[in-house]
Amino acid sequence: MTDEFGIVQLTDYVTRMKLKIARTNEEQEYIELAFHGTRGQWRIILGLQQHGDVRKLMLIAPHIGTVSNKRRLECLEALMAINYRIAMGKFGMDLEDGEIRLEEAVPLAQDGISFEQFQLVFGAIMQTVAIYHDLLPRIIYGNVSAQEAIEACEHDFFQEVKNEQHENSEEPPPQPTDTPPAELDVSDILAEVTRIFEERAE
Repeated sequence: MTDEFGIVQLTDYVTRMKLKIARTNEEQEYIELAFHGTRGQWRIILGLQQHGDVRKLMLIAPHIGTVSNKRRLECLEALMAINYRIAMGKFGMDLEDGEIRLEEAVPLAQDGISFEQFQLVFGAIMQTVAIYHDLLPRIIYGNVSAQEAIEACEHDFFQEVKNEQHENSEEPPPQPTDTPPAELDVSDILAEVTRIFEERAE
């Protein structure tokens, strides 16, 4: 068992990213970050798990939504399609209550995970939550297909990113497009997610 990377280092990474911690449990080795704003409330849980010689960093965004009997097949189809297209993280469902959560497990080497690597993984999870946070309501209440809901979520998010970038420049705002940019860097992701959710600690 290695203990080079633990809750102390994880807390340091979160602090360096200027994220406010809602709760820390050193004994169970997890940190909870809570966010709320005009688009609702959500959490991200960062935890360390040890199974034999394998140590993992877990990033979990619980309660992203709930799948009920209404348009259940379309909701699950959309979540499976997103799992296929995102590079990090996967959506899963609790079969007992229909809760949807997003999670990623990162195996840790002896030296743990670098700050830059942590930023990339955390940023990817944050971006996925920001893009698809209203996916299920679009399907359930918007009378659209799974593919249409996915495309609408992605279009709206990346259009907001473009508009935000152009607000700080002298160029005219971009025209709407169905083609999102290939990728964003970590600082762009975190800045946009912070703005969208009006981030503040509970």
